[in-house]
Amino acid sequence: MDDAPKYLDHNPAWRTYKYAGQKKEKKIADDETVKKLIQALEAVSILYETYFKLIIATGMRRGECCALKWEDSNYAERSIHVCRNAVKTTGDEIIVKAPKTKAGNRYVYFSAEMESLLREYEAFCAAETERYDRRKQTKDDYVFRRKGMKLPMTPSTFTWRFKKILKANDLPTDLNVHSLRHTAASLFIASGTDIGTVVGLLGHSQPSTTLDIYTHAFDKNKKTASQIMQSSLEI
Repeated sequence: MDDAPKYLDHNPAWRTYKYAGQKKEKKIADDETVKKLIQALEAVSILYETYFKLIIATGMRRGECCALKWEDSNYAERSIHVCRNAVKTTGDEIIVKAPKTKAGNRYVYFSAEMESLLREYEAFCAAETERYDRRKQTKDDYVFRRKGMKLPMTPSTFTWRFKKILKANDLPTDLNVHSLRHTAASLFIASGTDIGTVVGLLGHSQPSTTLDIYTHAFDKNKKTASQIMQSSLEI
């Protein structure tokens, strides 16, 4: 038997390397796409309209939105307490757990228009609960709940539905649900929201994370600010 040492002629883990400087570009909907998407959402069921508009309005993650309960919303403050995340892996039941970091437990805010939609959707859900579950809806119920169950809908359900909406309305199919979070972040930045506030709304642990992900959006804001300053100095 040959006991001589054997040597590999290549590294079998080479595919796992992450090369510095090669960041995947975030898919963000431009202003025109956002307008078309909003119009498309107003033509679908109120369930999907509410879910996708909430992410655009607040920048929540897909699983965070799925894990919302009615008790988390405050109409007087127009706020939502993000304090859970729904995770579903193949073959397993959906799991609802606390955010991974302290920063993930946060408050996000919505407009008067979003409040109106949420109230309408809550009334819709209350009627559906009485019809299918034969009971009154409670504040402990999930906002996006499976019919006849006390479990939230799975994030993949919204991923699949979002792709259908994009395709049916001739919208860019390279967008996904997470693109809506990136779009919300870009809208926050474009409106002049300071970095600390953006970090808090997105639930990032460090400002460096936000700055790293949305460098182009912040650079665009700097360029606009410089142009405004220069124009004000011109005689």
